[in-house]
Amino acid sequence: MIRAILSSPSLRAALALGCGGLVFTLSNLVFAHELTSAEYGLLSLFVGLFSVAILAAPLGIDLVISRRGLLLDTRLRRVALGACVVVAALTAAVAALAYDLTPNMLIALAVATVAAGACQAGVAHFQGQRRFGLAAWLLQIPNVALAPIALVTVVLGLRSAEILSGLLAGACVIGLCGTAYLVGRQRAEGNRIATLWREALPLVGITMASALFMQLERLVLVPTVGMHGLALFGVVAALVGSPFRMIQSAVLFTLIPSLRAARGITERRRLLAHEALIVSAALACGAAILWLVAPLVAHGYLRGRYDLSDPLMLAAIVSGLLKVCSAFATSVAVALGDDKDLRYTNLSAWISLALACAGAFLAAGWGLTGVLYGISAGWLVRTLAAGCIAVPHLLQSRGDLPHPAG
Repeated sequence: MIRAILSSPSLRAALALGCGGLVFTLSNLVFAHELTSAEYGLLSLFVGLFSVAILAAPLGIDLVISRRGLLLDTRLRRVALGACVVVAALTAAVAALAYDLTPNMLIALAVATVAAGACQAGVAHFQGQRRFGLAAWLLQIPNVALAPIALVTVVLGLRSAEILSGLLAGACVIGLCGTAYLVGRQRAEGNRIATLWREALPLVGITMASALFMQLERLVLVPTVGMHGLALFGVVAALVGSPFRMIQSAVLFTLIPSLRAARGITERRRLLAHEALIVSAALACGAAILWLVAPLVAHGYLRGRYDLSDPLMLAAIVSGLLKVCSAFATSVAVALGDDKDLRYTNLSAWISLALACAGAFLAAGWGLTGVLYGISAGWLVRTLAAGCIAVPHLLQSRGDLPHPAG
């Protein structure tokens, strides 16, 4: 089993991402224990907005870098940083209109978005060179930063989501400085920026839909089931959702560049089958462990404030499984698709996101469990749509295929 895990790039990355996920889980349990439901819900909302913004912040330039294996030269750094500033301003403006965030939290959200979004470009630099280990650790900077923040929360007795969000923004700035040092100076490659933007914009549409999808529960729970429901979801996401999210991220993280680097359809099929088999085994074991352990931890450590019922556990596990399935289908479509396929993948992602939003509001009468199933219906639609785009690229009769566009 250990040998199989080490032979899987997705699971090796998942192990690295899993360390960040473990820190995220433990830190969120500390926050849930120390903060009131209202403050913890507010912090969860901040994390949701931040998580959406940082994935969209480079406006797809990071995806082009990783997809093509480009080096992050000075010109690309300027382009990525400029995009992050624009997205940060828009994110703060939307958050001010849609949610009751204080001015200080809005400033922290903008600063964190610029810093962590720029880090995404550095991650893409190493990801495109297939240096997945280093890239995975850099990707975990926001999660790892939660550990000292949680420690400070306990030691100094901090109980304000506003202060904690400011500390997270500061940690992201420090992480950006470290990432820039590791990337170093790179020789300009002479890529035409206009050409890169034509490829980046469809990709950022896919990524933006994915980011919103990943955090949709946090974004719709306040108007559907209230702040306490959002706080309860924060516990569910930490204890149950986090492992699935780490594997989903690892699949997207490693499979896209690996599929593009594979030579011929036979190697691509073999790679995909191997990853699917190993990941499926890990998911089956993980789901069984979570079913037994998560409710006990929530009830014991959190003093019965956030109990996880069997229906809620089942809804969270179903949601996690569908997210991983979507990652496989989307990875194939993005890695092997041409420009038209990317446009269709982008369109299907937004359509399924709209269906998930509708499902969340329609199922809100059944509480948090209903909202999770409503959003899961959107994940199912997205998986099927991306699968329809991906399958033709795995059923070609010839042994070697032309390398995908880009």
